[in-house]
Amino acid sequence: MTRTRRILVALVVSVAALVAGVTAFQWRQPSHGGTGVAGDGVELFYAQTLRDPDGHLQGLAAQRGKVTVINFWATWCVPCVQEIPEFARVNRAMRGRVSFVGLGIDSPDNIAAFDDRFKPGYPLLAAGAVGSELARAFGNASGGLPFTVVVDERGRVIGSHLGRVDEKTLRGWLAPWLQAGS
Repeated sequence: MTRTRRILVALVVSVAALVAGVTAFQWRQPSHGGTGVAGDGVELFYAQTLRDPDGHLQGLAAQRGKVTVINFWATWCVPCVQEIPEFARVNRAMRGRVSFVGLGIDSPDNIAAFDDRFKPGYPLLAAGAVGSELARAFGNASGGLPFTVVVDERGRVIGSHLGRVDEKTLRGWLAPWLQAGS
């Protein structure tokens, strides 16, 4: 076997191992129905006060008693930005039944510029390093983005996912509340 061929085979094997590792990691991440494993994350979430794009402080305790979709994202994260329009559509369809909050692991200026440009229709808050701590408290040990958590009105985690969440999956998690208000 030529040197070039050996390098090519090693490269293919390395890429395959990387893909298998990432797939195995994501497979092990929670992707639906929680049991309160991330209960510490819920209480930590409610305890936070973060700045909105206008610089005003917003207390997350206002989310207590509501079904809440918490999306950890960043302006530089392509899958994060791709899922926001889908979240915005579900937010509009479920207004009054489900609350959405985007916690930006980014600078306040970047979040404000993004909000001004795209206007998702739900609060985007500058969470910075606190957001990373919150994501870990919800079970995102790797700190990867995007990361989405759904908390029910009793403060139980009913869904979480590391990676992009599509509209169909999100609607599936929220189906009980869609039906209740339809």
